[in-house]
Formats: sequence, C-alpha cells, structure tokens
Amino acid sequence: MRKRILLTGCAAVLLLSCAARAQARTDVTGALRNATLVVIPSTPLPVERTVAGSLLKRISPGAHIEERDGPDLPRSGSFRIRVERGGEDTSAGWFRFTLAPDGTGELVASRPHLLYAALCTVLDEWGTDDVGRYAQGRGSSFRLRWLEGNDGLFVGVPRFIRRYDPEATIRELARLGCSHVSVNVLAATGAAEEGVPGEIYPRFYVYSPDIDQFVETDLTRGLYPPEYLQANLDLLKKNAALAVAYGLTPGLTVCSPRTMPEAFFTKYPFLRGARVDHPFRSYRPRYTATLSHPLVRWHYAQLMRTIMREVPGLGFLVLWTNDSGSGFEYVSTLYAGRNGGAYLIREWKSDAAVARAAGENVVRYLRLLRDAASETNPRFRVITSLNWFGAEKDVILDGLGERLDLQIQPSDSADPSRWNAVLARARGGTSLFGSLRAAPNYILGVPCPWLTFDRLRSAETPGVRNFSVTFDPPSLAPWSVNREVIRAWQCGAEAPLDTLLWVTARRWCGADAAPGVVRAWRMADSAVRSFPEVPLYGNSWAFPWYRHWVRPFVPDIGAIPPEARAYYERHMVATFNNPTLIDFGADALWLLMDRQEADSIVRRSDALVWGPLEAGIRLLDTLARAGGREGRTREVLSDQHDRLIALRCYYRTLRNVAGWIGGVHGYIQAGSPPERERLLTALRATIDDEMRNTGELYRLWSSTRAEFMPVALEGESWALYGGNFGELLLKKIDLMKQHRNDTPAIDPDFMWRVGPQSPVKESEYLRY
Repeated sequence: MRKRILLTGCAAVLLLSCAARAQARTDVTGALRNATLVVIPSTPLPVERTVAGSLLKRISPGAHIEERDGPDLPRSGSFRIRVERGGEDTSAGWFRFTLAPDGTGELVASRPHLLYAALCTVLDEWGTDDVGRYAQGRGSSFRLRWLEGNDGLFVGVPRFIRRYDPEATIRELARLGCSHVSVNVLAATGAAEEGVPGEIYPRFYVYSPDIDQFVETDLTRGLYPPEYLQANLDLLKKNAALAVAYGLTPGLTVCSPRTMPEAFFTKYPFLRGARVDHPFRSYRPRYTATLSHPLVRWHYAQLMRTIMREVPGLGFLVLWTNDSGSGFEYVSTLYAGRNGGAYLIREWKSDAAVARAAGENVVRYLRLLRDAASETNPRFRVITSLNWFGAEKDVILDGLGERLDLQIQPSDSADPSRWNAVLARARGGTSLFGSLRAAPNYILGVPCPWLTFDRLRSAETPGVRNFSVTFDPPSLAPWSVNREVIRAWQCGAEAPLDTLLWVTARRWCGADAAPGVVRAWRMADSAVRSFPEVPLYGNSWAFPWYRHWVRPFVPDIGAIPPEARAYYERHMVATFNNPTLIDFGADALWLLMDRQEADSIVRRSDALVWGPLEAGIRLLDTLARAGGREGRTREVLSDQHDRLIALRCYYRTLRNVAGWIGGVHGYIQAGSPPERERLLTALRATIDDEMRNTGELYRLWSSTRAEFMPVALEGESWALYGGNFGELLLKKIDLMKQHRNDTPAIDPDFMWRVGPQSPVKESEYLRY
C-alpha cells in the first residue's frame, strides 16, 4: 500500500514537472492558440475586423470575435486587438504586444495601417519565441509616417493580367507597413478617348485617369457614357474599401488637367485651353479646358467634391502633368510648345511674365483641388513635382503651402543639399516626398536586396520622411526578398541586413540551402547594379511598347515585307511614320542614343554583367538539383533560378539593341571598306547572339512556372504580351534567319512617308 502511494506520488510529481516544462516551452504561436475570444472595440475600424479575422484564420479557428469596450478583458483566454484612439501621435508609429500562456493579451497599434503589419511581426517573426518574454509586453517602432506603396500594376490594368490578385497586393502593402495607396484605375482596358484611325495616342489615356473619368458635372454631363463612368466609380469604391479594410489610406494618382472630348469644345468653343498632345504621336490635336476661366475651375471643384462624397476615405492626390493627354496652359514643357486659351496671357508679354502667369495658374489649380477635397477630409494632401515644369518652377515653389507637397524623383536624390533650400523656401505645411523602385525594371521578382537597401537609404535625403515605393506584385512574384528588405526597413528591424537575408533564405529554403541562396542573391544584385541604363527601352512601362522581345533584329528592318512585320507592328506604340519602326536608335523626333553611348552599353554589359549573373544561375540550378530538395524549397529555388534566366534574356536583348545601333549606324557612317567589314562582322555577331537569346527565352517561356513578366489574361495588347508570346518568338527567329545577311540600311526619309492615300508619289515630293 505504501509502495502504491509512493509510486502515485512520484507519478504526480513527474506529471507536474512535465506540465511545468511544457508551459515553460510554450511559444507565442502556441499561446495564441489558447485564446478562445478575440475582443475588438464596440465600434470597430474595418482594419480591426480584418486583423481579428486574420488571427482566427491563421492561429485560432476555434475562437470567436466579440465587440466590447472597457479596459478589462471578460475572461482568461481573451485577446484584444485595437488601434489606439485619441491624441495626436507625432512619431512614425508604434505597436505593443502582450501575451500570457493561456492566450490572454493584447495587440495595439498607434495607427490603422500599422495593425496588420504588427500582427505579421508577431506571427512571422516572434511566433517561435518563448511566451514568457511577452508577459510584460514588447513593442516596436516604425520608420515613416507616410509610405505609399504600389506594385506597378494595381493602378494599371490588374484585372486583365494573368494570375494577378489585387487583394494580395493590398494585403502585402499592409504587411510591409505601407500607409497609403493609389486606387484609381479604369474598369476597361481603354479610356473613353476618341481617336483617329491608325492613331496610337488614345492608348496613353489609360495611365493615371483624371477625376472626370469617374464622375461628372452639369458642364460635362453626357460627354462620357454613364455606364462607363459608373463602372469606373464602382471599381474605385471597391479598391478604396479594400485599402481601408487593411488600414491604408486610399488616394488618387492622376494626369491632370486632362483633355476634353472635342464635343465639349463644339458646345463651348470659348473654353478651349492648351494643346497638350505630342504632335508626332497624335493625328488630331487634343486640348484641355482653360483653367483660367472661372467656369472651368468651378467644374473641377465640383468634380473633386463629388468624388469625395462618393469615396470619403480618399486622403491624397498625386498630380502628374504634361504627359498622357494632360498639361497646363502656357507652361514651357508642353510638347506643342507654350500655348493656351484666351484668358491667361495678353499679347506681347515677356517670357518672365508668361512664366509667372503660367505658374500662378498651376498653383491656383493645386489649391482648388486641395480646398474642395478638404471640405470632406480636412487632412487631404495634393502632391506634385517640379519636374513637370520649366521656367515656371520658382513661381510654383513660392506658391506651395499647407498640404501642397513636392515629390522628388529618384534622379533628384543625387543632390540632397539642394532640397534643404527648397524646403526652407516653400511655405509652411509643405512636405517633401521621395520615390524609389525597389526592383529591377520589367522582370518580376529579381533579387537585389543590397541595392534595394541602398536605394532606401539614399532616398532618405534630409527633410524627406515621406516615400512612395514600387515593388514586385506578390501574386506574381511570391518570393521577393526585396520586399522583405522594405518591410525590415519600415518596421524597425534591428538585425543587420545580412542577418535578415540569411534568416529569410532559411525560412524559405531551409538552413542547408540558405548560404547558397544568399550568395546567389549577391550575384544577382551585382548584375543589376552593373547593368547600364538603356534610354527609354529600359523602362518597365516602355519595354513592351517597342516589342523588342518579338521583333526581328536584322541589318535592314525596312527590307522585311510589311505583311511579315504586321504581327508585332500593330501592337507597337508607334505611328506608321515613326522612325523607331526601322531604327532602334530613334523614337519620334528623338535620338535615343548615339553610337558612342551604344558602344558603351555593350562594353559595360559584357565586362560586368554576365559573369555574376551566370554564376548566380548556375548556383541556384545546383542547389535545386541537390538531393532531397522537395516541396517549397525546390519551388523557391526553381522560381529564383528561372527569374534570373528571364533577367539574362531581358538584359541581353537590351544589350543587343545597343549592339544593333552601334553596328547599323556605324556601318552606314563608316569611312572605309575595312571599317565597314569590321562593323558588319560585329553586327552579325549581335544578331546571332539575339537569336540564341530568343531561343533561350522561348525555352524558358515553355517550361517555367514563374510569372517573370506581366502577361495579358485574354489577348495580347500594346502594354502586355499575351499567351501567344512563344509563337511570336519563333516568328522572330525565323525572320532573323531569313534576313541576317542583308546589307545594313536605314531610310533617312522614313518620317516623311504619308502612305498610299497620298495623290503624290514620294519620289516627287521628297525633292522638296
């Protein structure tokens, strides 16, 4: 009997000891699973509902949500989620997290947009910590009050991109600690802009649509189909609600003031303002309404009031101008030159007087938009850039003031000291906004984390504490280490960058593969840093416009029959007489690069880029093929490997564009037969390299699961390649084989062609 009691007592002690050790080993994730009730305020913010739902979905599916106020939790196992109410927080933001082993605790953030980021920190970074560390609470601070995020597609045509998920982007913005997001996008692939047969200009109107594409006033009623406006407004509301659900402030990025349909000027000819289109890209002139007339200013104020009533959560407007069908009267940067309506400038005024009147007109419009929006949201901000203006800059700068802000473009950040003077000169209440791209151009998901970090640091010029940042869309590039750098930078991570990268690689691929993955990232980073800037074609938005991935690189493009070129020319952003159709070195009236710059791009690429890029590809291939690589590890390694192959194809095409320019133009300009022969040999080597490169791209397209570029969901368009991309690559290779040995030539009179409709032959009028 005594023996049985002794054994029972020992068993009890053992059980208590095991329970104590189990409790001591409880981690944050395990403790949160013990929560049976999630408490949010009785009048919850949308983000509080969202974050509570996310916690239940990820950790505590058996718990339920209850709305209640008061400092006391109803029982043990209750976990409160809330945004701090009351008081003005002047910091960049913070959150605090407390937790007991039974699931009792709290997560509180100082601002709505930080609550989801806080939850992600708790679950993804602190989840394996001993819960005992959090009994007294742990907090973290954020870096920026304003971080506008975009993935380059959300305000493009996201519904028409294969596998793109808009909500995944908004969720990722919140995870990164972003505060603001632009949400205006058209519901259709094209704007309601009347064109002329053969004209490409209406294509530009899909970018950053102005507010008159969503609502109307009595002045413009009936100009646009009501179903068109309603569809755009409905999508705007949907996107704004999605942003608010994650605590972000939605806003607008517009090209404004934008042109009016010609029917408007038929009715109100005295309200015609400036011609703002690019004369070489359009066949019919486009005009804005004259902002110097009070009726037009009334119209824009009413538009702003209406859109704010419809979407009262809007908090900002970023204004781009002098492009995509927009511009201000008499500014010196208009494509057609200074011009405008009848009310702003009197005849025989000096250049200085014209610049002052034009600049004051700009400032008056910025104030009008701010003031009309502020009737609904007193904190509404209007942000613009001086880059859109020339001689008017000083006048505009002097007119900025409360909540009229200035955005610095990435190229401006090279001289931080100049912006101290700018900020000091601007009136009180003006803030500086920086911008940066945390990813290479066009190819999605390319790892360059050290470059991303350096860009973030360099963007923090003195006085700049507000940023917009562009990164890879998560639904198309799920394993983007560049986004992790942004998150760590904004969310106050204390670990050095190299530690962050190793931890990320280990989380994605396991401890044994992590060192190799980080080395591959370093090699990719080196290649991205080293690749030279290629004018125009190297921009993510412009690269598909000119179809270099599917158009043939041959010595004389004009020698290819028109019917054989039609498969790619119909989607090019080029009019029939644009020299870019036959000359890679030109676009409209611009010389994009001369021979010297083209040769420099070739030399720099060959010397600095291919070595590290090839090494990174080989390393990732070796890691992916190693024994035992299964599941997510293999998926991540294959994804990173294929994206670097896509980057190599992209860079080689851009390099070969420069090689074509140097070779063809050099051959035409050569002064001796030996020089021509040398240049012809180099040109044919470039052509052969591009054929091999296109074959590599075709094999990648046919085999990879990685969405390495945005692809049209339905059919090919001027902005996107489509599902027929592989077929077009094969057409390119076939045409290059047929015309590889043609004699280099460029028609110098190409821009003067007028087509078969002309009653006069070219041979007759070109003499004049």
